[in-house]
Amino acid sequence: MADEKGKRKNSGINLFRVAGIRISLDFSWFIIFFLLLWSLSAVYFPHVFPNESVSTYWFAGLLATVLFFASVLFHELSHSLVAIHHGIAIPSITLFIFGGISQLSEDAKDPKTEFKIAIAGPLSSFVLAGLFWVLKSGMAPFNEPVIQSVFSYLMWVNIALGAFNLIPGFPLDGGRVLRAFWWWKKGSLKRATRLASDIGKSFAIFLIIMGGFQVLFMGALISGLWFVFIGLFLRSVAQAGYQDMVLRRSLENVLARDVMVEDIVSVNENLPLSSLIRDYFLHYGYKGFPVVEDGRTKGVVSLFEVKKVPEDQYGERTVGQVMEPLSAKVAIPPETPLSEALAKMKREGVGRLLIMRDGQLIGMVTKDGLMRFIEIKQVLEPD
Repeated sequence: MADEKGKRKNSGINLFRVAGIRISLDFSWFIIFFLLLWSLSAVYFPHVFPNESVSTYWFAGLLATVLFFASVLFHELSHSLVAIHHGIAIPSITLFIFGGISQLSEDAKDPKTEFKIAIAGPLSSFVLAGLFWVLKSGMAPFNEPVIQSVFSYLMWVNIALGAFNLIPGFPLDGGRVLRAFWWWKKGSLKRATRLASDIGKSFAIFLIIMGGFQVLFMGALISGLWFVFIGLFLRSVAQAGYQDMVLRRSLENVLARDVMVEDIVSVNENLPLSSLIRDYFLHYGYKGFPVVEDGRTKGVVSLFEVKKVPEDQYGERTVGQVMEPLSAKVAIPPETPLSEALAKMKREGVGRLLIMRDGQLIGMVTKDGLMRFIEIKQVLEPD
């Protein structure tokens, strides 16, 4: 499953790099790894070939589990390598509880490229299924029944992985294929993404209902809950994927200087917090102000920083003691794309950025202002 444009900070474990792509494990991955290992070693393989030793079952389970996740990684790498071939950077691939996700740095430029990136994953899974069929059929020097059972399992699981991802609902690969076709047919990425997203949400609701039915009427607690969790995850990602695409389109080709506020109200670093609250926060209604002293920009002070100070110290503490000093964290050049500015705000946890040119403050952008700009752009833009 290829992600539209990952924005999550990498909070997992970095493993290695392939073709410049960082491969990492989300901490949730360990849940599914050990769950799959246990179910294969304690349930599946003892049922497939009984009367073997416990160590044999656990060896088979470990081998199958590792090769399964290698298959998922191969699936994601297929997406990523095709994207790289078409000039789209892929910073990372993350394995997590529901499989794998590739972080695309941008949308495909045209429907044909979108189709190639999307279809690469399922095709790679079917190729792996064919490879494991060859191995389990005795056409290679692996004649042990245990090993052949592992290859048989991996053959079917790769067929299932490829087929599941071909379901035409975003964010699954089939949904991206559908989006590519509808984009080509209608000429609108926004309309194509909305269609694929709606189908993806419908499929997710189907999984949730099916999982609930299994839990309530069939007594299949584990598999039923699994369907529910997958459905909830797919529904949230389908909705977020559409919103993310609309957001990026709204910010496309817009620079920070195009929307910055130039009529700036600044404060002095020696100003007591009590005066800052009374004469600035309450008077102007802004949530933050640049801090300027003798024409030099020192930083930015926000309501968030002031709230950290005990109320009885408002008269003693000054702006300079609580402000965020001027640094790359709160400052950007005017040529910064607006999409990067918004991503920086999210990444740094700040609500405003100072626009600096040659060390001089020339403007400011705020998160609230960007949200209003995006809302207006979305109303004005055609589907």
